[in-house]
Amino acid sequence: MEVRNSLGKTIHKIEHEEEIGIVEAVWYSAASQEDLKQALSFGLMVHEQTHCPYRLEDITSLSGLWADLGAWLEEDWLPCACRAGIRYVAYIASLSSSGEAAGAAHPLDSIGSLIEVRFFTDRENALNWLKNKQTGGL
Repeated sequence: MEVRNSLGKTIHKIEHEEEIGIVEAVWYSAASQEDLKQALSFGLMVHEQTHCPYRLEDITSLSGLWADLGAWLEEDWLPCACRAGIRYVAYIASLSSSGEAAGAAHPLDSIGSLIEVRFFTDRENALNWLKNKQTGGL
């Protein structure tokens, strides 16, 4: 599934990777707050349809207005994410990207009590963490 911004540019792709048992989301380019909300909501639909608790979120190329999304994430997105079955999220973010700022916008205290979240700087380590969670590992 692809989400485009108001200019028609792809900002987000999300799909269920059945062979490895995860939902993988990749962010591209700039996004407004409304674009971010729309993409995050579409992502929840994938989890609702697949009942997949594992999510890999690549935010290394994302730039957007995350600063004011904290309340929305906590009050709207988080309860929906829990109902959709999300239990583990591995974020891939570079330390210099605005993806790091995106991660900082998440209300981690609230999310951490309901969804286990970890940040990584590369896909391989993020995938390994999710695979370990699938087998009951650390």
